[in-house]
Amino acid sequence: MEEQTKTQQPDPNKIQASPTKEFFISMLIKDITLIDAIGDLIDNSVDGANRTAQHQKLDNLNNFEIKIKTLPTKFEIEDNCGGIDIDIARKYAFRFGRPTDQVYKMEKHSIGQFGIGMKRAFFKIGNYIVVKSVAKKSKFETILNVKTWRIKEDWDFPLTPHDNLPTIPLADRGTSITITDLTDDSKNNFGPDNNFETNLIDEITFYHLFSIRRGLKISINGKVIKLSQLPNLSLIYDKDFKPAYWHKKFENGLSVEIFSGISEDKGDDGGWYIFCNDRLITGPDTSATTGWTGSKGQGADGVAVYHDQFYRFRGYVFFNANDASKLPWTTTKTAMDMDSGIYQYIRTQMIEMMKPVMTLMNQLKKEKEKDSPKSERVLNYKVEQAKIISISEVLKEKNKLNDSFVYPKLKAAPPTGMGNITYKKPYSEIDKVKNYFKVNKLGEVGEKTFDYFYNDKIGK
Repeated sequence: MEEQTKTQQPDPNKIQASPTKEFFISMLIKDITLIDAIGDLIDNSVDGANRTAQHQKLDNLNNFEIKIKTLPTKFEIEDNCGGIDIDIARKYAFRFGRPTDQVYKMEKHSIGQFGIGMKRAFFKIGNYIVVKSVAKKSKFETILNVKTWRIKEDWDFPLTPHDNLPTIPLADRGTSITITDLTDDSKNNFGPDNNFETNLIDEITFYHLFSIRRGLKISINGKVIKLSQLPNLSLIYDKDFKPAYWHKKFENGLSVEIFSGISEDKGDDGGWYIFCNDRLITGPDTSATTGWTGSKGQGADGVAVYHDQFYRFRGYVFFNANDASKLPWTTTKTAMDMDSGIYQYIRTQMIEMMKPVMTLMNQLKKEKEKDSPKSERVLNYKVEQAKIISISEVLKEKNKLNDSFVYPKLKAAPPTGMGNITYKKPYSEIDKVKNYFKVNKLGEVGEKTFDYFYNDKIGK
């Protein structure tokens, strides 16, 4: 016993630097909102739906559903998106950070990539967590009481496994998470007398609009997010107008595609939309982040400040990577990493692709300002008659596009009305012309000589 006590004594030649769980938890949830925490859990379900659809060779997500409930005493999220394999649960899903072994490599093109999202969501929402999951040939349950776990020395979570099972039908595979003993933040927000539910629906609609358009069903407290609630992501694409398209693949496996052009004249929809692995990260953005810096002042490296003249502008950026750690986003997945060299490079390309589109919109404005009938506003007429299609349809046509925005280059219309002609000649010669035409004023001399030449050389 004495020998055992000695081995448990701290080494006098070492300084203890390991974090306490209390500190670790507080730092994990410090800069994340409750909506972002729930978003992390939804991200995991969306990853599961996409992974299962890929394995089943499905071209849509019509069979998958995520249900969320936010109650003053309980939070629940349940999905039928394929479940978590028990080996992944043991080795990866509940770890604080990503391992570098083969399990990590299996998670391709994911959005829940930082290895802390699910755990920090647990700690942000509540203290008593029950996770149940059914996968293809395994299922498990884990119950985590944060209040007792945080005072233990080990960091492991308990697990009740059932593996090596017969193949479980696809319809029965999925994951459920129930959290009770809620934090004060959750209790205050999950009540019926605030706008949390509305804000959550808006955020989830925003982040996962691509997956929802592919058929994924998401409901918040029984309210299903409908396609009509999604932003209208579109571009004008016809014989006269073609969006610009640019793409590049980096050595680290990250690829990017950029589209720029015009669409409907709606100020709330105009700007840049940036996706990372099909998750909308920002948009519609009209800030310096995407190049709207203004033409004057420090850091004015982009284009004009966004205003009503540019409401038709639409730009879409798609970052994709099998290894999601290569994506230039922040850890909260709510903004682009402005310190990323790759994003700075792409931002410069975005600015260049904006310029010809803005030239067109400047021409549209000038044409409207002319004192001429609508029938002579050719560019505006062509824009209003042009075909608008969804960005999903544009993606299918990208091989027909190039990096130049195409729009009609109209010849300037000949001026109408009257113009002045001025020239100088010696008075001795002018007097002779006056006598010839029998006029007295210099202006009359100019008109008579012009008419004489025009009638003789050009004809009436």
